[in-house]
Parts: sequence; C-alpha cells; structure tokens
Amino acid sequence: MKVARIRSDEGRYVAVYGKDRWIDVSSILNDTVDNMEKSFFSTLTRNRDKILEFIDQTPSEDLEEVVPRSFLIPVPRVNQIRDFYAFEDHVKRARERRGLDMVPEWYEIPAFYYSGTSNLFGSNDNIPYPSYTSELDYELEVGAVIGKEGRNISRGDARDYIFGLTLVNDWSARDVQRKEMKIGLGPAKAKDFATSFGPYIATMDEFSDLTNSDGKIDVSLSASVNGNIYSQGNLKSIHWDFEDMIAWASQDTTLRPGDIIMSGTVGTGCILEMGPEDHGWLKKGDVVMFHSDVLGETSNKIVEG
Repeated sequence: MKVARIRSDEGRYVAVYGKDRWIDVSSILNDTVDNMEKSFFSTLTRNRDKILEFIDQTPSEDLEEVVPRSFLIPVPRVNQIRDFYAFEDHVKRARERRGLDMVPEWYEIPAFYYSGTSNLFGSNDNIPYPSYTSELDYELEVGAVIGKEGRNISRGDARDYIFGLTLVNDWSARDVQRKEMKIGLGPAKAKDFATSFGPYIATMDEFSDLTNSDGKIDVSLSASVNGNIYSQGNLKSIHWDFEDMIAWASQDTTLRPGDIIMSGTVGTGCILEMGPEDHGWLKKGDVVMFHSDVLGETSNKIVEG
C-alpha cells in the first residue's frame, strides 16, 4: 500500500494509490482528514484490508481520483529523527576523502545522530539555500517510519514496528560539518536547515517480494542534479539494516509513532563522496531529483534563502 498526504485544489487528503490513481481514503472510512491524522498509523493499519478491498472491488470509473497539486510530508507529525550511518561503501569513501581509515567501532554498533524537526519539506518543495554555507550537498537516503510504540524491541520483531519506507534527502552544509566534526560534537547546523521526505510511504507489504534470503530489501535508488544522474545505489547494499537500527535505538528507550529511522547515505549518494571537484557543490537554481521504482520520485529546487 502506498500512502500519501496530498494537497489538491479542493483541499487536503490522506490518499492511497490504486488502479493508477490516488484515492481519498477518508471517504472510505467515513472520517475527516483531521481526525485521521490524529491517529494516522493505527487508523490506516487497522483498516488496511478494508481500504484495499474497496479499491479492488470498485470499478475504476467509480473511483474518485485525487489530483495532487503537491505532496505534503507523508508523516502528519514527525516525532523524532534518528539518522544512522549504515552503508559501508559510503562511510569508507567519505572517510577516505578526509584521509581517515575505518574505525573498528563502526562494525560494533549502528551509530546515529539526532536530526532536527523544525525545517521539514515535502517532495516537491523549494529548499532555501542556507546563508552560512558555500558547500551545499544532498544525501540520498531511505527512512523507516515507526508506526507503533515499542521499547527494547528485538531484531526479530523490529520489522513489525515499521509502518513503511519513504525517500529522504538529508541536505548537508559540508563546510560547516567539517568544523563541527573536528570539535567532536554534531553534525548540527550542518544539517538542521532542511530535510525533505516523500512523496509517499510504501508500507512494508510492498517489499515482501523484494526481500532477499539475507533479509535485505532490493530497491534501486538514484539521484540527479538538473537532469544529470549523479548517484546510483541500492538499499540491499546496506550493512546495518533497519532491524539492527531499531533494535539498537530502542534499547532502554521508547520509539513512538512518527519517529523516523533514517538509513544514512547510500553508496555514491552525495557529492562529497563522489568529489566536488568533478560535480561542484549545489547552487541556487539547481533541481535535485531522487528516484526509486518503489518509493517514487522527489524534485526539490534550491532557491534564495
């Protein structure tokens, strides 16, 4: 099931994709969008079969299509963001460019930092260029959206706590990040000016046939700038998978609906890793697009701050 929060010319909708169109599910559930969003994950999870049955049994011509003017952030209220560092290829290359070797501790625990929730953007929103950087970068990531509360979650049970996956761009100010990391605290201001999500959440049933024998999810990911492909990767190359991340993050801590567990950057998934000397840092007017056959497509233009 693919779930989106949509703004159209008629208003706001919680919509599910079926029969090649977005369908308002609040009408199916006889509820308002505002009421649904107060219990977004539990309402959709509880009524999943009802929604899919309605779409399957209703003739296409009788389904009222919602035509998006824009996709809102697919999570009504983002609670907390934990951004992990889970792709070995990315970590190795990024550290090599700084003259650093891999540290053995990276293989011992899935490390993360907390990211801000004040400047969140949708999949087609403009991104204001931050005033304090001259080295703006994108980061191609996937976010696991927590759908129910849990604490001390075992690795074996972790997937049951994921409502679904969504594309994430962890925008980064690299010059500021270098300074912060030398201090030994952060990243902070290098990241908190923008994080973009969407366009929708693909619930975990969408990945049943895409999960290999090792439990890795086979989903291709790419990023382009002004139509030129910069990054190509796959979620299955992840070292610490979402089950590892959730088990570690929830130790003696409660995860709640609306928490986002971000994967960290896929291999080749940023300009820093590939080399700004070849591609150049992002500038005002650039359009950054992410694409996945399963998770959809984002398109964010960088504009004057």
